[in-house]
Amino acid sequence: MRTLFFSNMSERGGKILKEDMAGMGPVRLKDVDAAQTKMVQIAKDLAARNEIVLSDGKSEDELIY
Repeated sequence: MRTLFFSNMSERGGKILKEDMAGMGPVRLKDVDAAQTKMVQIAKDLAARNEIVLSDGKSEDELIY
């Protein structure tokens, strides 16, 4: 998952994020779950406003923007 995430970032942005993550140290699983839930909700809100497109990942003819 990290590889996919970082491959969609600029090299500089990825480096900064990796440094920030290393500096945080371990985090509680419940905090990770809460952050992931928040990110999913934000993505769904953006999709509802047609600002991003979420795919189901099933189509071979899928377009990536």
